[in-house]
Amino acid sequence: QNYIANGDAAARQGDTTVHADRLVAWYRQAAEGGTEIFRYEALGNVRIATPTQTVFGDRGIFDVDSDTMVVTGRALRLVTPTDTITARDSLEYHGQREVAVARGNAMVVSGERRMTADVMTAYFGPPAQPQRPQAQTRGQQRQPARAQAQPSNAPENQRLKRVESFGNVHVSTPTEIARGDRGVYNMETSIAQLAGNVRLTRGDNQLAGDFAEVNNNTGISRLLSRPSEGNDGRARGLFVPPQVQPPPP
Repeated sequence: QNYIANGDAAARQGDTTVHADRLVAWYRQAAEGGTEIFRYEALGNVRIATPTQTVFGDRGIFDVDSDTMVVTGRALRLVTPTDTITARDSLEYHGQREVAVARGNAMVVSGERRMTADVMTAYFGPPAQPQRPQAQTRGQQRQPARAQAQPSNAPENQRLKRVESFGNVHVSTPTEIARGDRGVYNMETSIAQLAGNVRLTRGDNQLAGDFAEVNNNTGISRLLSRPSEGNDGRARGLFVPPQVQPPPP
């Protein structure tokens, strides 16, 4: 109960298109009669595209019922207009929940911001729309709001909103590197929060503690610690003064 297409194969299911060298489509009896495809298996040069993301890999499985795709192989990546997620072992995308899971040396790159970890969960959604109240004078009737050119949930407006990382978390900016056991990166506020064996490095200076908040907007990082066995609860730092070059003779 399957169809097999060989050579530059492609299949479309709703808003999702599956491309591969070899494509197997599994079908079943539909409740209203006839048949329906419920699963695709793609092999070789896999590319699974939706209106908001494109996933690349060597082998892919697309489950129609759960709107879930899983790709494995080399050079795994998920690409959006603004962000790129890569992985070594597997890359999953759950369309109904708009969640991607990258496993094995996972990385997300958004502009100059970069986060790596053993396992990474990325959450997508429409960007936050700030509320702008309109001034109204006495006796003035409220004017109806103008229709937006695109609704806030339009596919073009889907963005990476939050990243949760676990294991060997590494956050880098042009000026600072932060490491920890786990972390959460809010892409809309550009604030990363790390916990567990946190290390902050800026140039030759290093800070160590249990919790850290890295604000990429202000360039200010906060480091906290807590008392534990063999630890007095203080954050620690190593500061290296800049080398002053002697004046030329």
